[in-house]
Formats: sequence, C-alpha cells, structure tokens
Amino acid sequence: MPVTPFHLGPAVVLKAACPRAFSLGAFAVVQAAIDVETVGRVLAGVTPLHGPLHTLAGAVLVALAAVAPSRYGLTAAYAALARRLRGDGRGERWLRAELGPVSWTAAAVGALIGGVSHVLLDALIHADVWPLAPWRQGNALWVPGAFAWTHGACAALGVAGLLAWVGRGRGSRTPSA
Repeated sequence: MPVTPFHLGPAVVLKAACPRAFSLGAFAVVQAAIDVETVGRVLAGVTPLHGPLHTLAGAVLVALAAVAPSRYGLTAAYAALARRLRGDGRGERWLRAELGPVSWTAAAVGALIGGVSHVLLDALIHADVWPLAPWRQGNALWVPGAFAWTHGACAALGVAGLLAWVGRGRGSRTPSA
C-alpha cells in the first residue's frame, strides 16, 4: 500500500523519546516523497512497483534533499498553526509547545531515519524492494507473510508512542522540534 501511515508508528516512539532531536514532520515528508515513486509506477502500470527510491542509496538522497525544505517549511507551517490555536486548554498549550521551530539537527535526523526505515520496513514485506541496489540485486530482508505482523507491530508502536508523547507533554513545557 503506497503512502502507508503504518511507517509512522516507530517514529512516534522516537518523537516521544527524543522530542527535540527528531522531527516527526521531516520523517513524514520523506516517507511520502519516497512513495511518490510507487504511486507513479502504480498509475503507469510499471513493474516492479518499487524502484530506485526504495533503495538505501535512493532513500538517503531523498532525505538529504528534504532536510532544508522540511526545516523551513515545517517551521513556517507550525508557526501558522500555532497562531490559530488560541485558548487556555492544557492540550492546546502542549500542542503549541510542540509546534516550535524545527532545528537543523531534528530535520536531518527525522529525514534520514525516515528514509532508511522506509526502505527497511518495505524490504521486509515487498520482495521487489532491493535495499542494496545498485551494488547488490535481490532482497535478503524479505519475509513471506511479514505484511500482517509488520503492520501490527508498527500500529502498536504508534499507539504506545502517542501515549508516551502526549503523556510526556503534559508534564513539560519545553518545545520539541
């Protein structure tokens, strides 16, 4: 499934654990950018569905290209959203704190982890992902039948990470990236 939200599960755990050093937004930007290739291939009827962006080399290039746009674009988008959040609700205060500026470090870490994790997760469930191409053909990481348990684990991590992230935010006013 192109542009799956399941990849975000492990990232939410990282956001809860390292809020200032990891940009969930940059992670998501890279995840979506990599899957634009797959969507295009599906629409064009091209096989295999996963091409050069679904390699570690391709994913790192996408991540590096996304760092600056993610940092500046997300900082501007978060500032605009934070201005719209008015009120004294505790949840809104926490969300406004979370919508602080995105640092270079957080954007780079989020983008790189987003690219690498995308390829590794897809390699588990799609035989046509060749993570080490162009240096090595094939996919030694593919596990037949891994689709269900991989998505289940990602969903469980997402729920746990969200609970930890929101729980952490209730006791802190320190903005994250």
